[in-house]
Amino acid sequence: MSDEIDLAAVTTCAEFGRALTVARERAGLSVRDVARRVDVPASTVGGYFGGAHLPGLKPADLVENMLRACGVVDPAELRRWVETWRRIRRSRRGSGDDERGAAGGGWGPGAVSGGQLSPGGDAGGPRAHGGPPRMPIDQARGDEVAAALTIAPPVARLARLPAVRGRGELLTLLTGQLPAAGNGTAGNRTAASGSAGSNGGSRVRSRVHVLHGLGGIGKSTVALALAATALDRGVRTWWISTTRPGAVPAAMEALAVELGATHHQLRRASLPDLVWRRLAALSQPWLLVIDNADDPAGDLGLPGGDVLDGTGWLRPVTPPQGMVVVTTRDSTDWSRGTAGDRMPPWIRLHRLAPLADCDAGQALRDLAGDAPGSAQAAESLGRRLGGLPLALSLAGRFLAEAQRMPPDFGGSAVPRSYPAYEQFLRTSGPWSLLPDFAGADPQAGAPDRCRERELVGRTWELSLGLLAARGQARAQPLLTLLACFGGGPIPVDILVNAEVLGTSPLFPHLQATELWGLLRALAGHGLIEYAPTAPTAPTDRGDVPSAAAGGAQATHQIRLHPLVRDSFGRAAHISGRVEDYLETVTALLVHAARRHDPRDPETWPAWSMLAGHADAGLMMLEARRPWGLAELTEGRLPPELLVPATLAARFLRATGRLTEAAAAYEAMLVTGRRLFGEDHADVLSAAHDLYRVRAAQGRARDAEEGLRAVLDDRARVLGPDHPDTLTTQHYLGRTLRESGRHGEALGWFNRTLTSRERVLGHRHRDTLTTRNNVADVLVEQRQWDAAEQLLRAVWTDRVDTLGPEHPATLVTLHHLARLDHRRGEHARGARAAAELVAACRRVLGPDHPRTLAAICLHGELEQELGRLLAPRADLTDAHRRSLVVLGPEHGTTQRLARLAGRPPSS
Repeated sequence: MSDEIDLAAVTTCAEFGRALTVARERAGLSVRDVARRVDVPASTVGGYFGGAHLPGLKPADLVENMLRACGVVDPAELRRWVETWRRIRRSRRGSGDDERGAAGGGWGPGAVSGGQLSPGGDAGGPRAHGGPPRMPIDQARGDEVAAALTIAPPVARLARLPAVRGRGELLTLLTGQLPAAGNGTAGNRTAASGSAGSNGGSRVRSRVHVLHGLGGIGKSTVALALAATALDRGVRTWWISTTRPGAVPAAMEALAVELGATHHQLRRASLPDLVWRRLAALSQPWLLVIDNADDPAGDLGLPGGDVLDGTGWLRPVTPPQGMVVVTTRDSTDWSRGTAGDRMPPWIRLHRLAPLADCDAGQALRDLAGDAPGSAQAAESLGRRLGGLPLALSLAGRFLAEAQRMPPDFGGSAVPRSYPAYEQFLRTSGPWSLLPDFAGADPQAGAPDRCRERELVGRTWELSLGLLAARGQARAQPLLTLLACFGGGPIPVDILVNAEVLGTSPLFPHLQATELWGLLRALAGHGLIEYAPTAPTAPTDRGDVPSAAAGGAQATHQIRLHPLVRDSFGRAAHISGRVEDYLETVTALLVHAARRHDPRDPETWPAWSMLAGHADAGLMMLEARRPWGLAELTEGRLPPELLVPATLAARFLRATGRLTEAAAAYEAMLVTGRRLFGEDHADVLSAAHDLYRVRAAQGRARDAEEGLRAVLDDRARVLGPDHPDTLTTQHYLGRTLRESGRHGEALGWFNRTLTSRERVLGHRHRDTLTTRNNVADVLVEQRQWDAAEQLLRAVWTDRVDTLGPEHPATLVTLHHLARLDHRRGEHARGARAAAELVAACRRVLGPDHPRTLAAICLHGELEQELGRLLAPRADLTDAHRRSLVVLGPEHGTTQRLARLAGRPPSS
């Protein structure tokens, strides 16, 4: 055989495959015969014989075993084959040449003698005498077939699609960039944007437009609408779909033929160079669309090169008569390379965002009409579907088909209106309705990618599969984990911690650099939105007080599309690893929450972003019931499950949002008692906090009854001197003080103070709180000197340990001003109260109960001095706020009403 094949002339993967084919055919074997003998899948072996790829290093001695199977047994000849194989492997590692298999790359003259292979290529057959170029290999099947493909734009598909909604601005821009028929210049040159650059000395405009975004966002539809417009204008237009292996080289060969390339050129020339030379030589305007290039490096780059090099299948368009549009989910590959994140001047990115509510509603009405409900109802459903065009299409077709059914057909299981469909999504999840009536069954195991793309979830699975193939298999569990959090933006630098994730069974040994790469990859495919966000400006509502907001740092936030969150959130429950996801979510939340004490205003900007996720673990458990999934037992629950939600509710209480805090505690107690029982320490903490809020709301009787019960339980479960028991004991005394029972209150405070000084120390912040309340009772008992001495000492210790504007320090200042009021030092008290009001507004915000109480105290002091008219406007505003925050029955509200000269409930 060595006299028939000159192995020294074999230089490419394609030539090596043809040489192997000669050996196989001489032995009278099929591809499957060889595959069985070497114990390698037939599809893989078919790629070797077809020239699609070289045999690999594993299994060991694969090349020798294949050759022995084909009858090559001479040791010297085997060595020559192996040396040839190694030489080609070395050249491929450092070469940018395209190994296109049988579709290109001719053999040199004399590579095979004896009539087995012609100088042009194939073993015998018409190709040896100038027949048509051989079609590419179907790498999925592994044997050589004629690939039936077209490069004609499938514009007839538009007739089956609803009208394109919400993309008018982008389509106007792109159609303005289309080259004009007749003069070979761009149709709207002034609309072109993008920097000028250089490519071989030529000025480069952004004539390559990349449409990117989430799977199902409508990129291909926009490109198809543009192609239809181009054809109407007389622009030569081609469409390359990358949805099958080897599609780009095969389509480019077809394009080269259409552009007039000869058979000889196809065999001998570099196909990418040939196509782009022919495109550059065209005098007519042209548009090339490359659709679904979701793996830009693999689909459009060449071995050893980068898609941004501009030397592969995609290149700068320098002639003004040309334009290229690429659709892809992956935006990351377009901003890498030596320029870092800078975009090459010849490429312009266009991100497709979800549709606005009005456009989403109209898209539904285009398909389902007016029968399912009003325009407002359609917009509401469109919002619930996140403005995702593919989801809107499926929902609209569902509702349209439902209208054709008999009225009672299917009963309540078939929603027939926009509100009913939306309610079904909320209670059952998107997976229950998104499959449509067109045969796209998610259980049916669709045979090809085109059919898979008909379902929303499948489009995202394709992206994750691509990331897995790139070595980023942990992107899918990371996306699933992120979907378990709340619906708001996820603060990355607060919540997503690599060290915590690295201890999770989901992400063992995860490093921060890998985590960053996974987040970038998910964002690149549009599965998450990732961006740094500047601090939110403080509002008049006082949600994030001015002083705290002013010190906030910019944060990195992740947003998930609602359908992504719904779909992958459920995936955590059916993955077989729901306990791992619940444990990891809880661990991240506990780590973040315990680093941010909700009593300190410096942490409030962080809590404003964290609070919406703090009950994520509890919500995971609640979600299982409507899905019909079994409830997890206590032994399978994270022991600190309630901690993040408890601390988040304390943030609400600390910032004065008492109604929200009470609702959070009540919900937490219902779940916590069901899961852990009445005596669990965290259940008792939530109960204590709830009754503390009740006291702050002026509901002293409810608070006293609840705190007495919690005190008994904590003393029994934790012991009488446990810090948590002493905390409940302290707030029971405070509730009694607010009820006017000063003697009882002082007794509880003194007992608590003795224990806290022994257990915690004299200057512990909790001990200072009890000392502060002892002094407050002394004020009520008219023990002015003792009260002032103790308050001054507490204020000094709080300034030293907490700072002069900590909320606890401001409480002591309030008591000092109130002491001046009670003993008749009105002028000094008014000055102190004015400073206190300013500090409270600055630190706590205008709606905080302590700010309102400070304004009330200041008004009372000004009234004693006969100067009430000056602060009357402030008092009126404070009364209005107090009605909302504390309610008309609260003591502060009633005192403010009297000062403002208003009826108590007005």
